[in-house]
Amino acid sequence: MYINHWKIQRLSAIILVPAMFYLVYYLINLSNLNYNDVITDLSSLTGILYVVLLSLVLFTHSSLGIETILEDYVHNTVYQKFFINLSKIIHVILFLITLICLYLIVGA
Repeated sequence: MYINHWKIQRLSAIILVPAMFYLVYYLINLSNLNYNDVITDLSSLTGILYVVLLSLVLFTHSSLGIETILEDYVHNTVYQKFFINLSKIIHVILFLITLICLYLIVGA
């Protein structure tokens, strides 16, 4: 179980590095686009896939990292399980909010 946790954490980190570079590049050049261009870009298949996949990988990576920290520093197993489950629920809610916002932007 722990080896899979470690592998997923490392794989998600490897995926996030180039994705974040692209995101920073995109955000820097965002000032050159008008509102309609941004909406069109996010509504494209490429934009939708990028946002969904980046969000999924980012929230997975974050959830696994917080789980590791909680396992290392919270020694009471009841509290540990509670906070790990709470963290996972919050991450799922944040991912769903991201999908809802993307749906509202696309306007489908």
